[in-house]
Amino acid sequence: MLAARLAVPLFGFAINVGIARIHGVETLGIYVQLAALLLITQTLAGAGMPLLLARDLAAQPENRATILGQSRKLGLLSASLATVGYAAYTFWLLPADRLVPALLLASTLLPSAWMAIQEGVFVAAHAHHRLTWVVFAENALKASLAFAAFFLGGGIVSLCAAIAVARFVACGFGATQMRRMGATSTAVSWRQSLGFVREVVPFAAVLTLSMLYFRVDVLMMEALRGEADTGLYGACLTLFSVALLLPSSAMSAVYPRLSAAFRDSTQGYLRATLMTAKLLPLAMVPVALGLVLLGGWMLKIAFGVAFADAAPALSLLAATLPLQALNNVLGQSLQAAKLQVAVLRLVVVVLVAHILFNRFAIARFGLTGAPLAMLASSLVMTLGAAVIFHRRVAPLALSGRALLSVLAVAAPLVMALTTPPDWRPAAIAVGSVGFLMVAAFGVLSPTERLQLAGAMPKLMRRQAGGGAP
Repeated sequence: MLAARLAVPLFGFAINVGIARIHGVETLGIYVQLAALLLITQTLAGAGMPLLLARDLAAQPENRATILGQSRKLGLLSASLATVGYAAYTFWLLPADRLVPALLLASTLLPSAWMAIQEGVFVAAHAHHRLTWVVFAENALKASLAFAAFFLGGGIVSLCAAIAVARFVACGFGATQMRRMGATSTAVSWRQSLGFVREVVPFAAVLTLSMLYFRVDVLMMEALRGEADTGLYGACLTLFSVALLLPSSAMSAVYPRLSAAFRDSTQGYLRATLMTAKLLPLAMVPVALGLVLLGGWMLKIAFGVAFADAAPALSLLAATLPLQALNNVLGQSLQAAKLQVAVLRLVVVVLVAHILFNRFAIARFGLTGAPLAMLASSLVMTLGAAVIFHRRVAPLALSGRALLSVLAVAAPLVMALTTPPDWRPAAIAVGSVGFLMVAAFGVLSPTERLQLAGAMPKLMRRQAGGGAP
């Protein structure tokens, strides 16, 4: 799962570097804007089906054919609406020179809907390797065609054509993998699909708004600061997105198990949720510290010296990684508990706050304003999700170990961000030692350590054998 999730930003990183090196920061800014719009509409086309299918197919494998029939109906509808929306935005709001590349990208929305269904099936069946094959096939082809276009002197239009071709090929490859699994669908009427549509709407809204959350800062950066700063910020987001997919990959593997556990045992679901909520943010601290320490060097090596000014923005984005991990855990655990409507209300509030924070922070602080806004809105999301969990699922106690977890995450990052650059490596080293000591001995209780040690071998055996979660 990690390989599948990392393939997209890694190949995307290579393409972004090629654009920056060959065509410059302004062209990268244009491409980043088009890509942000595409990701938002692809999420709308997918209609939240990966999460819903992973949950329902893991809990009701005997109904797979009917569920797939309903999802195909919905995929056709959601992809059509997304295509119309993307085309309308293109004609009304984009400059004329971006019309052709945007329409090429719009053609990918129907296969994107089918691929969303494929992802839900693969994850629910623990066939993550099939998803990885599809993702690598698509991105390897996309990168090869993109660099051929660069070599032949092509621009944004050629690049968008390469993206479209790769998506259609990958959709066909994924369909072949589903047939080999025996994942066939039963023909259903639109009337039979209405219940499925009503259930999927909150998932679709949550995923679309979440994608908008991580892309609206790009759109606002261009509107408030222009293409040059958008290009610089896009370079930061490229590196940040690679790190962000680490917790996303973990939760893609954990989520169907949480869904099945909620059906079978409330206590097992609670233990799994709380354990993951402790461990995943801790796991992101070394990644965040690494980006703070090496981010400026990585930007210069990958994109060029002109991108060195983006290092402070990347450091602030890195500091949000543990919060993003915790929000991932809380959000998906609430959806596994069938509280997606409550999650949707919270996401709407957080998105509005995020837009307002960006409007103020970008205008006031420039390039570093967007990550400051993300930090503030991520805190709002964490507090809101914790309140919902406390009221609707189980009370959350503020224990000494919980406070130690917060300290282990926050202290080394605050030290790294507030220390002058010349002293930053020493501060990170000291903070890392303290982090390791607290993480190893203060966060998990002896009982939790025994539970974790006992669960891992069983998990490995079930995964290797393809057994139930």
